Amino acid sequence: MNMLDRIFLTIYSLIIGIFSFFLLFVPFYEDAYWWTSHILNIYKFDWKYVIIPGIFLAVSARFLISGLRVNTSKNKGIIRHTSYGEIKISLHTIESMAQRSAREISGLRDIRAAVYPLAEGIMIHITAFAAPDANIPETTVKVQQTIKNYIEQYTGIEVREIKVSIEDIASISKGRVE
Repeated sequence: MNMLDRIFLTIYSLIIGIFSFFLLFVPFYEDAYWWTSHILNIYKFDWKYVIIPGIFLAVSARFLISGLRVNTSKNKGIIRHTSYGEIKISLHTIESMAQRSAREISGLRDIRAAVYPLAEGIMIHITAFAAPDANIPETTVKVQQTIKNYIEQYTGIEVREIKVSIEDIASISKGRVE
């Protein structure tokens, strides 16, 4: 639920709470009964008094829909079924595994991974900086092979595609000699 929804929910709950508190006294106090029946008589056959209940109905529908909506951005993962039960591997775990296996190949620096679930399997996008002396085509093919083998071996999830983006050449910082 975003911040705007929370603000509206707070205001909405406050108004409904005050209205409910007032309605609690209607059966017990004649003045509360008289005011309630008077207000309802005013509303009788006047279309402009439909606006406020319509707003409350729309806000209620909005909160109902937002409460039933599944948040797909959090805790996404790949679910596999085995004979023993269900296994869920989070996308973050697969990203970490892809980064770890890509670091084993020399020639890349500042490696980041993003994993996207597909209908069958996953797609991995690697972004990195190339070392100044690295052969980029050979290095990227090696990284793709290494990641694919590593992920499929340790998770059992089919890697359908691996995209590698080289953003720039990494600078090498040499230590000072005094």
